[in-house]
Amino acid sequence: DTINSIHYFSIPTSYDSTNLAFSSNINVQGRWNENRGSTQVAWTRMVRVIVYDEEIEMVKGYQAHALVSTFSGFSLAISTDFGLLVTYDAYHYVTVNVPYDYYNSTCGLCGVFNLNPGDDFLSSSGQIMSSDLEFANSWQVSTDPDPQCQRAPCVGLGCSDCSSDQRTLFHSAGQCGILQDPNGPFAPCQQQLPPQNYADSCVLDLCVGGGYQPILCQALSAYSTQCQQLGIQPGPWRRQGFCEISCPANSHFESNGTGCPASCSNPTSPSNCVIPPRESCVCNQGYVLSAGTCVPLGQCGCTFEGRYYSSGDTVLLDENCGRQCSCNLGTMTCTAHSCGPMETCGVQDGFYRTFDGPSFQYPGACGLVISKVMEWSQQQQFRITTQMVPSGPQGTDFTRILNFEANNISVSIEIGPISLVKVGSMLISRIG
Repeated sequence: DTINSIHYFSIPTSYDSTNLAFSSNINVQGRWNENRGSTQVAWTRMVRVIVYDEEIEMVKGYQAHALVSTFSGFSLAISTDFGLLVTYDAYHYVTVNVPYDYYNSTCGLCGVFNLNPGDDFLSSSGQIMSSDLEFANSWQVSTDPDPQCQRAPCVGLGCSDCSSDQRTLFHSAGQCGILQDPNGPFAPCQQQLPPQNYADSCVLDLCVGGGYQPILCQALSAYSTQCQQLGIQPGPWRRQGFCEISCPANSHFESNGTGCPASCSNPTSPSNCVIPPRESCVCNQGYVLSAGTCVPLGQCGCTFEGRYYSSGDTVLLDENCGRQCSCNLGTMTCTAHSCGPMETCGVQDGFYRTFDGPSFQYPGACGLVISKVMEWSQQQQFRITTQMVPSGPQGTDFTRILNFEANNISVSIEIGPISLVKVGSMLISRIG
């Protein structure tokens, strides 16, 4: 019921995962644990979908790396055979769609799906809450181990130090006020999707973001997307120099593009798409998506054992790295492979093996303590941590940072397009 009546609250500082549970075997969680320069507002950092006893994570900046996914507009999308659709733009905006089979069977921040907005503030304990803040805080995921996660202490514009002059500026027709302009590009949406709460949220984000234009563009895009999901097409609101979209090679921008773009694994998907149209970079005629990149149809990669590989990819498969397989223009060729005498078979990025042998995967975006000495120990203290931080002009590339601390000395190793080794603040080595 939250589709047509927005429940507006702000989640400042680091907020624990949000649980939107649909039944005993479906669970969608989001982590609002990234402050981006301010502790007053947090943006979505990760979305986890738990279904059929499988976990799929969509992490900020990794648009093409979810295990089961496709693209829809500018978002990564996960869909199931029973009609669940979860999208995440890998930056800030998440949508969850369920079929009518789940009527009166949902709970969480998206509310109870029963066409009754009056019971949408149902807390995790089964109580109807009158406070936005108490409702949202009740759906924190208690099992999340992230020490940065905190309960939200304030709501809406109460979280901001925004001055009256700033609010007036950001509410103007040239900024967030464009959402409420009766003669503006969003006028067709305003009756079915009242813009007041979206405008207030936009003003709050601009206040804590110092008026940074990309934040304004994200807020307007969120309203535009919601409008299109209701079957309404807003007028053109992007223009040269204002929220314009620069599409990658072999693609072009469409304000009313298909929600199911053609891909190598499903080149006919636009013809039977049930997802509403949305803004997107659409591949040019004769091109389709291959792992997020538009390529000629004849240069598609390989769908092999349930996974897609781009043409030119070479991978090691099996738990013992027993096969080396290469994809070339749709054909996967495999040969026997074995690790050398000083090598071991393992999975990079998010795969960990303990001192005593057990291994596990953690693909989340948190900073992690790899190892440290317990405080009560008489042994020499040390601490090793690892972190992934956004890099590159769009913030979608990541640099891995490994920190080692001992004897009041800190050694930092940054592994990225340019790799650095620092002792304290002194640069020792630079590669790249």
